[in-house]
Amino acid sequence: MATKEEILEEVERLGRLSTEQEVVLYNISLRQDELGRQPTNMLLSDLEANELYKDMLEREYLTYEVYNHGGSGKAVIASLIVTLKGMRYCNLYADEIEPHRQWDVAGNARKR
Repeated sequence: MATKEEILEEVERLGRLSTEQEVVLYNISLRQDELGRQPTNMLLSDLEANELYKDMLEREYLTYEVYNHGGSGKAVIASLIVTLKGMRYCNLYADEIEPHRQWDVAGNARKR
């Protein structure tokens, strides 16, 4: 379990995620199942092919569970999960991430 200090140390070494990655991580964290919201699912092949998720997965801010209900294997679903480390990252930088989101917390489109 990563502490605030460990996350800050990692950010100092590796830098922050890109703005787009931070917004994606933040949005997924808001949808997290434990909060009574909808899970975030996508095809495993799409997840593995998308560079946007690579750093988040490698740095363990994001993980996933795989679901395949016995089909031909072509539609394997990855259910994305923000880790505790990812949640702490979002909490540390929430004030900086929030203004970049397309929608505010009330669901209203932001004026650009």
